[in-house]
Amino acid sequence: MGARVQESKLLDIRTATELILGGRVLVISGDENLLERLPKGNWIGGTIPYFYLKNECGRMDKSKVFVTDFTESINDFKILTLDEETLSSICLTGFDNGFNFLILPALQSIHYNFALNVRHYEDLYKNPLIGLVAGTSLEENKNLSKTFNGYLKESSTTQAVVLQCSLLPSKVARIEIVNVFEQSDDFYIEVFEDTFKVKDCLINGDWINLYQFIKDKEVDISYPLICDYSGASVNVSFQLLVNETKEVVFYAPLFKNKRYYFSKKLDSYQQSFQAKIAEVLERETLIIYNCNSILNYLFGELHKNDIGFSGATTFGEIAYCLLNQTFTYLAIDE
Repeated sequence: MGARVQESKLLDIRTATELILGGRVLVISGDENLLERLPKGNWIGGTIPYFYLKNECGRMDKSKVFVTDFTESINDFKILTLDEETLSSICLTGFDNGFNFLILPALQSIHYNFALNVRHYEDLYKNPLIGLVAGTSLEENKNLSKTFNGYLKESSTTQAVVLQCSLLPSKVARIEIVNVFEQSDDFYIEVFEDTFKVKDCLINGDWINLYQFIKDKEVDISYPLICDYSGASVNVSFQLLVNETKEVVFYAPLFKNKRYYFSKKLDSYQQSFQAKIAEVLERETLIIYNCNSILNYLFGELHKNDIGFSGATTFGEIAYCLLNQTFTYLAIDE
């Protein structure tokens, strides 16, 4: 018996507006101009123009918005806007039994703050903390991503929004991640401060410039570094190599006192990813939300492939901490 997946949908503005006016509790992704046109209501949103779609190929779409409807799965909710000072309270203000859905603006101070400090948040694991990092189309990367508090009809390029949901006592929410990558034991990296940028570091215990090492070894930076975070295999993806300063910039931080390994080469990125997703569909009972990394979308060619899910393509995934190159989903157990 396969998983029952609550279908999220790519909808026109009129249909999304009808859902909002009907009082539905929604998470909405789409182009900034479309999100600005939506009415006040029980929704949060973030700018994202890329989507992967069940039974068809994924695509960039600026004519529709992608809507996840949580209404039938929850029994109460709250919507909050958070800044850098209040973000750490996110796990304290929710319900006794439920989940917190967070949207952050990409590559802003609050994004970096969350990534570096979330592991210290009080009551972090009381309820699942899931969500996404908003972004913009890759050819328009000078535009700032935005978050939307639909309850207040406000948007921001610097603040986060959270939808806090309550579940009936008979139900419990659970976050799972799907990581297609495995670590190679050939080389490991250690840094001496928590950082998104690395110049010199220890590689197998030797002090080496990481930029030069990558160049010399012809490392494929479409593959992430991998680290063990309390038993979970977590990716840290490469953002860019800075030729002028010989620095390497990452989409998530590297932490001191951790070892980061390069990834094993996959025979086929696309086939390996699809096989992992097929396992999810076989073993789960009820999935009410899923999202997938923009890097998996690009390198896994989801614009050409159907993986059996529909979802928003994120610029960072949230599953208690900031993730990269990871498929993330929220399941409900009875």
